[in-house]
Amino acid sequence: MAFYSGKDGRLEIDGKNAAKVRKWSLQSSSQSLETTTLGDLDKTAIYGVRRITGTCNLFYYADNPNDKSTNSASALLNKVIKQASNGQADESEPVNLKFIVDDGTPTKKFVAGECLITSASMQMSVGEVFSANISFEFVGAPTEVNL
Repeated sequence: MAFYSGKDGRLEIDGKNAAKVRKWSLQSSSQSLETTTLGDLDKTAIYGVRRITGTCNLFYYADNPNDKSTNSASALLNKVIKQASNGQADESEPVNLKFIVDDGTPTKKFVAGECLITSASMQMSVGEVFSANISFEFVGAPTEVNL
């Protein structure tokens, strides 16, 4: 049995491999809906609404500073932070994210789907690399799953 570590993980943004991902996390949660009725001796429940959320931390990195398509931190931030025009900014855009664990098989393990960026922050400190923290939420169910 093999163990996997950060070197086995990848993130794709809109079908392109993200450059310099520091870490990502994915959480799935579900509400439970109580179905207990009068006369029951034990509580019963069914699954309710599912929700998939997560975070990722990306370094600002570009082989070519003039080509913003290779800077994955910038690509995600530009989906949510928009410049004002006539006092209003454009609506934030959804993004397709694919979270991959390279398990050595041709198909790999992954979860993919359309996501909304729910939070974005940037950090720059002395002695640290400029990076961005992104929080997201899946829109509906994942479009692809292979776990």
